[in-house]
Amino acid sequence: MIPIKIHTQPDDSTCGPTSLHAVYRYFKDTISLSEVIKEVPSLDEGGTLEVLLACHALQRGYQARIYTYNMFIFDPTWIGLGNEEIILKLEEQLAFKKGSKFHRATHAYIEFLRLGGELRCRDLNKNLLREYFDINVPLLTGLSATYLYQSAREFTNEEGNSVYDDVRGLPMGHFVVLCGFSEDQKSVVVADPYPDNPSFQNNYYEVKTTHLINSIMLGMATFDANLLAIQPKKLNSELT
Repeated sequence: MIPIKIHTQPDDSTCGPTSLHAVYRYFKDTISLSEVIKEVPSLDEGGTLEVLLACHALQRGYQARIYTYNMFIFDPTWIGLGNEEIILKLEEQLAFKKGSKFHRATHAYIEFLRLGGELRCRDLNKNLLREYFDINVPLLTGLSATYLYQSAREFTNEEGNSVYDDVRGLPMGHFVVLCGFSEDQKSVVVADPYPDNPSFQNNYYEVKTTHLINSIMLGMATFDANLLAIQPKKLNSELT
């Protein structure tokens, strides 16, 4: 198991920066959690996007690769195109599709590609996860907390806090770090910045691989459904 040490997120909207900080900490990056929270852009409705976390890593000199399953943003036929070609497609798409979150995500991906980030799409399975775990590279993922925890959906109250409500609530996204497989290879070890989660009540737990994969794919509902692999350039000339 990759020895990830994760802090508890300071509030309901900082799971992304807290997860990113845990990966930085693993690579002996001395940046503080408060600095990461301050520097990672947030969305108007709270929270952030995995691609914004990736841009922060690129700006700090890391390599960054995103495996995306987000068909809201990317057409499957674009995978394999060069960065500049994908940027052109994203810019063309902006003329036809609306929505503030859609536009925010699109511009973030354009920045990611211009900064030299790598975009990939492969079947999400144990083999893909194992490729990174075998070289001790943790994976940061944006997923559906609602499905992961099998909890009621949530809404944000007037104080800005998430409230579980099976009728008024909506699916909620979340960020965690994947640290390796369990001893029986049937589950994945998760470092979660939210220890008060309704299913596991801990910062660290194991979840069945199939359930985790479903949770990641359903992250598309909140504009994620991604895996992010980062590592310092000095460790390797290229990510696997």
